Amino acid sequence: MQKKDTQAQEAQEITELTKRVDDLEEQQKEILSALEEAAKNQEAAQAEAAKAASEKAASDTTADSEDAQEEETDEADNVYKDGTYTGSAQGFGGAITVQVTLANDEITDIQVTSAPGEDSAYLSQGEGVISSILSAQSTDVDTVSGATFSSTGIINAVVDALGKAEN
Repeated sequence: MQKKDTQAQEAQEITELTKRVDDLEEQQKEILSALEEAAKNQEAAQAEAAKAASEKAASDTTADSEDAQEEETDEADNVYKDGTYTGSAQGFGGAITVQVTLANDEITDIQVTSAPGEDSAYLSQGEGVISSILSAQSTDVDTVSGATFSSTGIINAVVDALGKAEN
């Protein structure tokens, strides 16, 4: 009788473990698809930013001296100084550091340079917010669902870097 109870209990435990493994595999698939989507979005945003930058460079080289003088006075009117600035903010597992590149009051690139305490899966998913910031040219964007703390840390680190770039 006791042997049957033990076997039934073991069978139940195996069933529960099998269900947990299936659930974990499903979560893994969801995370992988979210990471792939974030990577595609980031690549698209970077390609768009590079295209815009090359178009801007081409139009800048064809400007005559009068336009160049106007641009010099416009730079003083810019909100941000051109260049690359570093900012940091708190993520889920610690500090997240980013580099933000600015040109003519536009955010042209954002790179996460350090996030030692972040879980790599959540950080990768959270980096999807970078394409949103580049597209909107603003940090007033939604966080990434499922990686709220990591994406919030990235947004706040960009805000910190932009603060250092203000004219």
